Order: sequence, then C-alpha cells, then structure tokens
Amino acid sequence: MPNLPGAASTTQELQLEALNEVIKLLIEKEAKLDSRISERGSITPVSLRSFRIRFQTAFPGNVAMFNLDGGILPAGNFSQWVQGTTTPLAYVIPVEYSRLVDIVGEGGPKVVSENPVTKTLADVAVQMAKNRDQFLQQSGDGKIGQVDATYGGGGANPIVLANSPWGARLISQGQQVQVMTGDGNYTLRGACYVTNVNNKLGGVQSITVDSVPAGTVAGDFIMVAGVAATTPVFLYGIPYFHNTSTTGTYLGIARTQSYVVANGVAAGGAPLSLPMLRAALSRVEQSLGTDALKSQVWHAHPSQIQAYEEMGFAKQEILMSNGKMPGFDGVTANVGQFTIAGREIVRNIHADNTRIDFMDFGSWLKVVWGKAPFWFKNRSGQWVFQIYDPASGNPTANEGCYYVDARQYAVDNPQAISSVTGLKVPVFN
Repeated sequence: MPNLPGAASTTQELQLEALNEVIKLLIEKEAKLDSRISERGSITPVSLRSFRIRFQTAFPGNVAMFNLDGGILPAGNFSQWVQGTTTPLAYVIPVEYSRLVDIVGEGGPKVVSENPVTKTLADVAVQMAKNRDQFLQQSGDGKIGQVDATYGGGGANPIVLANSPWGARLISQGQQVQVMTGDGNYTLRGACYVTNVNNKLGGVQSITVDSVPAGTVAGDFIMVAGVAATTPVFLYGIPYFHNTSTTGTYLGIARTQSYVVANGVAAGGAPLSLPMLRAALSRVEQSLGTDALKSQVWHAHPSQIQAYEEMGFAKQEILMSNGKMPGFDGVTANVGQFTIAGREIVRNIHADNTRIDFMDFGSWLKVVWGKAPFWFKNRSGQWVFQIYDPASGNPTANEGCYYVDARQYAVDNPQAISSVTGLKVPVFN
C-alpha cells in the first residue's frame, strides 16, 4: 500500500506550508443524481438481506365478442403482478491519520490554517456523494474503466484508459481499484492504489498507480475494490436499468419479459440527431401511452450536449439594425437552460459520453440500510479506532475511522425510461 492515508508525510506537509486562509479546492466533487432519487414505500423488506419490489404487468386482458341473446360468457382473468428483489450493498471510505498530524492541527493559526483531520472528516461526506454519482454510471458489476487498445502492457505506468464510455472520470485519486480480465470472465489480475488521475476532456485518459498488476493488458477492466471476481455485483446504475437487452435478468426477473425491458434507440456510432431523440420519446409513448410522458428529464455528458448544441448552429439568425450587425456569439451561453422537447437536461461530467438517457426519477428509487451513510461504530459508540501493527500486535500512532454507505437502486417502471446509445463523440472531446 502506498503512503496515501493521512500520515504526516502526506497530510501534514501540505498543511504546514499553506499560509493562505482559504485552501483552494483543486479536486472535482460534482454529484448530480442520487439526491433526486427518492426512498419510497413501494419496496418491502422480505428478509435481513433482501427487499421486494412489485410490478403490475397486466390489467384483466381477455376480451371477446359476446351474444346477449343466449351467448356463453367466456372465462375470466385478472390483473397480474410480479416481484423482483434487490439487496442493499455496503461500501466504505476509510480515513487514517497519525497522532502527529492531529497534534499539529491543533497548534493554532500560526502553524496551520485548519486542522487537517477535521477537514478530512468533513470532506468524506462530499466524496461519498461524488462516489454515488460515479457509481450510478456503471452497469452493476463495478466496472469503472477499461484499459485502452493503445496500452502496451508490460507494467507501463500510467495505464491508458479508453475514452468511452467514461475514460478516467469515474476514478478518484487515492482510490484502490482492481484490474480484471476483459474477456467476460472477470479474472482478477490484482489490486492497486491510484496516485494520479488524468481525466481532462480532449486529453489522454489515464491513471497512475502505485504498482501495475502483473499481466495487465489492453481490454482489461478497472473495477471497484472489493467486488468479487468471476461474478462481480455492485450498485445497479443507469446502464443496468436503461437496457433494451432481452437476455439476462432484471432484479431476478428474466429480461425476456417485455415489461422489464427499457425503451431505447441504438445510434450505431452516428452523431446525435433530432429523429433519434423523438424516437426515444415515442417508444415510451407506444409502450405505456401518452400519459407516460410525465416528469422525465434527459441526462447527458457535456460532450453530447455539445452535439445537441451543434444542431442549432445552422439555425442561428443575426438580426441587423440599419444595415449594421450588432455582434456575433456563435456559442450558446446559457447551456444550463437547454431543453429537449421542453424537458430539463441534467448535465453530468461523470456520464457516459456516448449516450443520452431519458430518465424518470419518479420510477427510480433507492433502498438504504439504516440511516446510511454513517460513521462505523462499535457497540460502545466508538468510531475512531487505534491502528495496530500486524507484526507485533502493538498499537501504533495512527488512528482510523470509516464512513459507510449501504444502498441499492431500482426502477419500478422500466418502460417509462429510454435512451439513445452508441453515439459518436463530437470532435475535441
């Protein structure tokens, strides 16, 4: 493990040399989605581990002509329901610091601008919200990146990642990740800690790690730490629910059942176009009727919002006054007010840059264990734990605490959602 936790050589040095009263935030902390997903009563606990989510799949559907003059009444049927199950999963952000860091942090403003331990503990909640937003972009197996075809292997560091669907945008500095084979078998190659992330738009996406797992090659998956090899299961995200596949399962229900198959349009590598967006809406309407188009919003990476903006370039008009042009601004300033068919666009820097999703937050819901997230405590209420030396068993000068989240997501009306997938990424992205 590298020297990444809050030891004096990492945390204290930064704080001691900081003379500015306000520390500039040089990290990205955006979180868009989880706060808009509700905890609703349509999920019922059925055991210590699982919750049941119910779907109504049919009204009484039998209809036939009937002769009132002596005709025989047909056999009846009734409304139908099925149920899926979902289980909250736990993940944790560990914090570790030395006693020296804590003491120096209490030394007054002449020493440091603020206590690094207190500041770090406050930052954990911000990081957890960002992690939830990142995890909602993956498909439920914990895959958060893929080694690019240009990576030559041989332990080269940094590891170059494929720009699409996420590049390095779902990975944070200091995070432990696993590398697994990309052949569908999810064979574990090893784990490593990320020491640097390059996720700049238009640049080479890469992560620098403390030690590249042996055998890492192009096509391998970068996975969340702790998910199992062979059959990894993690938080269900947008690709799991916004899925038009008829193979596999959906919360335990076979995807051969049309009511758990989402709507969507496959772009096949073509640029975003208005007919694709209209078709994504129309497919929801065809599945559930006009009333199904209610409170849905669009969710997209800035790259695809750029593609949408570019469709409007040719439609611009410049009005002249007395033969004079007042000026020209070819790029729209109020991108935050963009709409598609009058609906909000949620602009998300963590989103898959090859798709745009028609999301119904009224159909999304989450299951949370207890009052998650929470600081892990033992029965006596202790939440700061002494770190012990594994060799001698003696206590060290380091302490640790652990911020835990335990949740899972579900969509109780997959046919109310849609997407346009496989889009071409605009130039310069």
